[in-house]
Amino acid sequence: MNTLKQFLKIPGTYVGGVVALAFQLIFFCVWLTAYDGVNERADQMHIAIVNQDTNMGSKVTEGLQKNLPFQVTKEKSMEEAKEEMNAHAYDMIIEIPTSFSKDVSEKGKTDLIFHINQANAMMAKQMMEGVAKQVRDNVNKEISNYKQQAVAGKLQAMGPGSVEAIKGLTEDSVGFTIYKVNDAKGFSVNMVPLMIVLASFVGAMIMSMELYKVSQLVERGLGNFFSRQLINMAVAVVLAIITIVLMKFFQIPIQEPIFTVWLFQTIVFFAFLSLTQMFLNLFGNAGMLFNILTLSLQLVSAGVMVPHVMLSHTYQTIGNLLPATYAADGYYTIIFGGENLTKNIMFLCMIIAVTQIIAVIGYKISISLKKNQTVIKGNEA
Repeated sequence: MNTLKQFLKIPGTYVGGVVALAFQLIFFCVWLTAYDGVNERADQMHIAIVNQDTNMGSKVTEGLQKNLPFQVTKEKSMEEAKEEMNAHAYDMIIEIPTSFSKDVSEKGKTDLIFHINQANAMMAKQMMEGVAKQVRDNVNKEISNYKQQAVAGKLQAMGPGSVEAIKGLTEDSVGFTIYKVNDAKGFSVNMVPLMIVLASFVGAMIMSMELYKVSQLVERGLGNFFSRQLINMAVAVVLAIITIVLMKFFQIPIQEPIFTVWLFQTIVFFAFLSLTQMFLNLFGNAGMLFNILTLSLQLVSAGVMVPHVMLSHTYQTIGNLLPATYAADGYYTIIFGGENLTKNIMFLCMIIAVTQIIAVIGYKISISLKKNQTVIKGNEA
C-alpha cells in the first residue's frame, strides 16, 4: 500500500494515464472524421481514355465519358497517358485498340485494355479492378445493341421471323485485359510504405522525447540545440542504411539506385525528427500530445490506405503540409517505380527548413523565459 501511495505522489504516473487517454481520443476523432464520406468522394478518382479506333471506339469513348462516375480525360496517345500515370495523375487508363471495330465485325470478339497503376493506395487498385469489369459489361451491352440494330436492318426485308435470329447474338463480344503498371509481387509489399512511415515517425517521436529530456540536464544555449541536430543527423544516416539492409534481407524490390534510397530515407527520418522536436521545443513535455495528434493525422492523410483525392479538402490540405505524404509517395516510387524522387525530396527539405527555424525560435524563447524566471527568483531572494 505504501508503494502505491508513492506511485500516486509522482506526476509521471498521471502523465502515463493522460497519454493513454490522449491516444484513444485523438485516434477516434481523427480517423472517424478523416474517413467519413470517403465512398461519396470516389468521383474524384482519375481515369484516362486512349481511343485508337475511329469507328465504334468513338461511340464507346463518348459513352464512357458520360456514364463513368469519375474524372475522365481523353488522352491522345498511350505514351502521354502513361507518363501522366507515372506522375500519379491517373489511377487507370482505358485503351481502345486500333482493331476494336474490325475485330467485333469480323471475329465477333475483341478486348478492351486496362492499365491500372499499382503505385497507389490499395483501395484505389481494388476499386479500379472492379471498375474494369463494370466497364467491360457496359460496353458489351452497347456493342450488343449496335450489332442487333445492324443485323435487324439487313433482315427487315426477310420478315419478322428472321429478326428473331438476332436474339442469338452473344452479349460477350468484348473481353478485357488488365496490365498492372508499376507492379511489384506480393501482398506484403503493398504495406511497406505504411510500415516504414509508421516505424520512422514513432521512432522519431520517442527519440525526440528522450533527447529533450537529456537536453534539460546539460548546458543550455544554442550549442545544446545544434548538438541535438548533429545527433539527429547521425542517427538518420545510420537508420537509412539499416532500412536498406532490411529491405534487401526481406527481398523488397527496389527500383531506384541504392544511394538515392539511402539519401531519401535519411531526409525522411530527419524530417520526422525535426517535426517532433519542434513541438517539444515549443510546448515542453506537452509537445508529446501534439506529436500523437500529428502521428494520427499523417497515417490517415498520407494516401496509403485511402487515396489522397478521396479525403475531404481539409485532410488533403493537412496531408500536403506533413512529411508522411511525401515519404509514402516516395516509397511507392522506390518499390513500384514511376516518377523520380526529386519532388518528394524537395518538399521534405522545405518541411525540414520550416520546422528547424520554428524549433530554434521556440528554443531561444524558452531559454529567455527561464533566464527571466531565474532573475525574478534571485530578486525575491
